[in-house]
Amino acid sequence: MRHVRRRFGKLLLGAAIALVATGACGHRGDPLPPKRHTPPPLSEFRLAQRGATLEMSVLAPAASVDGLPYDSVAVEFLYVEGAKDLEKVGSKRQLEAEPRQRVVETLPLPAPGAMARAAARGVFGKERGPRTLIMALVTQPEVPAPRELAASLTEQGVELAWAGDLPAHADATVPPPRIPGMTVARPASGATAPVPGSSASPPGPSAQGPPAAPQAEAAKPDGGKPAADTPGADKPASEKGEKKKDEPLVGFLVYRRAGSAAYAAPLTPRLHEAKGLKDTTAPEGQKVCYVVRAVASHEPLVESAASNEACLDVRDIAAPAVPTGLAVLPRERGLELVWTPNAEEDLALYRVYRAGPGEARKRLAEVEAGLATWTDTNAKPGVTYRYTLTAVDRSGNESPETAAVEANRE
Repeated sequence: MRHVRRRFGKLLLGAAIALVATGACGHRGDPLPPKRHTPPPLSEFRLAQRGATLEMSVLAPAASVDGLPYDSVAVEFLYVEGAKDLEKVGSKRQLEAEPRQRVVETLPLPAPGAMARAAARGVFGKERGPRTLIMALVTQPEVPAPRELAASLTEQGVELAWAGDLPAHADATVPPPRIPGMTVARPASGATAPVPGSSASPPGPSAQGPPAAPQAEAAKPDGGKPAADTPGADKPASEKGEKKKDEPLVGFLVYRRAGSAAYAAPLTPRLHEAKGLKDTTAPEGQKVCYVVRAVASHEPLVESAASNEACLDVRDIAAPAVPTGLAVLPRERGLELVWTPNAEEDLALYRVYRAGPGEARKRLAEVEAGLATWTDTNAKPGVTYRYTLTAVDRSGNESPETAAVEANRE
């Protein structure tokens, strides 16, 4: 009996020690709070005047503030005319979106001179994310669109040309609020003004193009390099609402789409004053389409409706180089042609041509790219023939002929 009591006492002591080691409640620390589905701040919010519409666009988030991925999420746009309270009297519109999708909402263009103000935020169920900075512009008369856009394929890329006049410059920046007893200079053209009625800091640059697929953003222009301790010193001028000194005030922007994709950002963010452009980055093997818009204000963006659409299939039309070193050597079996191999990676074959006395030139043979010799076993003894050679790539492009080489079989 004493043995049983001692053993039971040891068990109780062990359990007490385990409770002390793990804590009175049996847990190793406080429980973590549940992760939130709240949307994070939205990125790339844009407000632009495009043709006869106002366009708001923003990128939908991929995950919540705590990293929970979204299958779908809503974006709420807020819009108001004038310096009214955006939350209280502004119109609101929610659009469902897929993660990382660019969401676009368009509105009829108000009368010229109206102040348009807008913002956006993410919404998931009953949870709302933080609102973006308010962006604003003063609406302008509709800008005439370019016309007669034509696209043609060249060896260097797609050549574009269009007609239409450069628009007059429009100052669409919102004037700063007037403070009694203080004189505030109007911001320089191209800079973004503080938005009346907003407690947020001045918004960043507005859109430089329609809804952007994430392919592809064109390189940002270099900005001046301020001192290292200056806020925003590591940002290019385009991200700080500034305009480079040599940037034209008006011009044209060219947009491209491939296949069934939507139009993305402009091919280049810089305005083009000429009525033509060469696109050297068009994806080979795809159908691409282009439109051009005239721009009356770059920051904030005020541009025309799109020109007519010009489409074509991009393919390789550059022929291989002319083969070199062609020589014809008499052999017992016939006349042997030898040459220096071409260096093109997409080379498919060589074509051998021959012309006899009083005969038209005709194709004799096609020799695969890995070879650099071929023998004409049908050459008749005592007859002088003229041979030429071309190179052909996998797209079917054929080089010019070599100089003719004469030979006869004795």
